[in-house]
Amino acid sequence: MDTRLIAKNATALGVSGILAKAITAVVGIFVTRYLGPGPFGDYSTAYAFVGTIILFSELGISQLMVQEGSRNAAVLPKYFGNTLAFKSSAAILCYLCMLIFMFFAGYSPTVKAMIVILGVAVSFNALNQSVYNYYQAIQKMYLAAGFQFLTTLLIAILTIGVILTGLGVVAITVTHLVSYILISILIYLALKGKVKPQVEAHSIPTMVKKGLPFGIHRIFYNIFFQLSILVLSLTATNVEVGIYSAAYKLVLMLVFLPSLMTSAIYPALYQLGESDQARHQDTIEKIFKVLSAIGIAGSVLIFILAAPLVEWLYAGKFNESIPILMIVSWFFALECMSFSLGDVLTTTNRQWQRTIVQGSALLLLFILIMILNPYLGVYGAAYALIIVEIYIFSGYYFLVRRGVYKIRIWRQLPLIFLASALMAGTAWISKGWNPLISSALAGIVFCTVLIALDHDFRKIGGYAFGQIRKLSKK
Repeated sequence: MDTRLIAKNATALGVSGILAKAITAVVGIFVTRYLGPGPFGDYSTAYAFVGTIILFSELGISQLMVQEGSRNAAVLPKYFGNTLAFKSSAAILCYLCMLIFMFFAGYSPTVKAMIVILGVAVSFNALNQSVYNYYQAIQKMYLAAGFQFLTTLLIAILTIGVILTGLGVVAITVTHLVSYILISILIYLALKGKVKPQVEAHSIPTMVKKGLPFGIHRIFYNIFFQLSILVLSLTATNVEVGIYSAAYKLVLMLVFLPSLMTSAIYPALYQLGESDQARHQDTIEKIFKVLSAIGIAGSVLIFILAAPLVEWLYAGKFNESIPILMIVSWFFALECMSFSLGDVLTTTNRQWQRTIVQGSALLLLFILIMILNPYLGVYGAAYALIIVEIYIFSGYYFLVRRGVYKIRIWRQLPLIFLASALMAGTAWISKGWNPLISSALAGIVFCTVLIALDHDFRKIGGYAFGQIRKLSKK
C-alpha cells in the first residue's frame, strides 16, 4: 500500500472536492434566489428526471473496473475499452427514454426543453465519469479531481453569466451542456497516446453481469436522492417542489463528503478486505468515527440555525422551507453514519447485500411518501426521507455485525454527542448573529472539545495545523 500516493490522492480529492462543492453551493444559492420557487421547481424537476434515467447507462461496469483494476492492472485496457463502448450505447438509449417518458409525465414545455438539453449534457458527463473511475483504478485520482474541478468552474462561470444577463431557466441548462462537451474534448486530448483502450465485445455481457451488484446499488442509491423530488413533481405544484428542493438541496450539498473521504482509500480497502480483516475493521471504525463527527455536527448546526440560514441565503424568498430544512437536516448525519458500514459490504464482496438494503429502502421511501403526502404535504416527503435513512443504517449495521465482523461503533459516539451538544448551545446563544459567524464559533467549540479529549482527532488536528503552517510559509 503506497501511503504517499493515498495521501496525495486524498489531498487532491479533498481540496478540489471542497472547492468544487463550495463553488457549486454558492452558484446554486444564487440560482435559487434568482429563479424563485416556481421556476426553481421546474429546474429541480428537470435535473431529477435526467439524473435518474442516465443512471441506467452505468450498470456497474465502471466500479467493476475499479475493483478488478486495483487488484490487477493488466486487465485495465480491456475493462476501460469495454466500459466506454458499453456506456456510449447505453447513454444513447437512456436519452431516447428521456424524450419518450417526459411526455407521459405531463411536464410543462419549459421542463421538456430543459430535459432535451440536459439529456445530452449528462450523457457526455456519464462517459467522463468512467474516465474518472479509470484514474481511480490506477490510483491517480488527483487527475480526475482536476477535471472535475474544471467542470464545476466552467459551469459556475457560465451560469453567473446567464444570471447577470437576465436569461431564463432554460439558458442555465445550456451552461452544463457546453461545459461537459468542453471537458470531454480536454479528457480525450489528455488520454490520447497515453491509454489504449481495448474493446472485446464478447466479454462485455460478462462484465455487465459481474458489475450488476455495483450498478444496481448505484441506481438505487442515486434514485433515492432524487425520488422525493420526482414524486413531488408529479403530485405537487412547481412552487411546492421549489420550496421543498430549496431545503433538501442545501443538505444534499454536504452528502458528497462521505464518498469523498472514502474514494481515495477504496483500492486499499478492497485489498484489505481479502488479505487482512483486522486492519480492514480498524480502518473502517476510524472512518466511521470521523464521518459521524462530521455528520452529527453538521446536522445539529443546520437544525439550530435553519431559520437564519434560509432567510440569509435566499433573501427571504423561501421562508416556507425553514421547517423542511429542520427535518431533512438529520439526513446528513444518518447518511454519514451509514456510509462507512455500507463500504464494509462493498469491499468484502458483499455488494448484493448492500444493494438489497438500498433497493428495499427505495421502495419503502416511495410507499411512505405516497402515504404521508396526502396528509402532510411536502413535509411528508421530508419525514419519509428520515425514516428510511434510519432503516438503511439499521440494515447495514445488522448485516456487518452478523456476516462480516463485530464492528465497534457505539463507543465512538459519546464524545461526539458531548461535543455536538456544546456546539448546539453555542449556536443557539449566537443565533441572532450572522449565520456564518455563529457557525464558525460553534464549529471552533466542537473541534476544540474533540481535539482536547480524543487521540485520533488530536492527530487529525495536528496534521491539519501542520499543513496550514506549510502553506503559510510558502
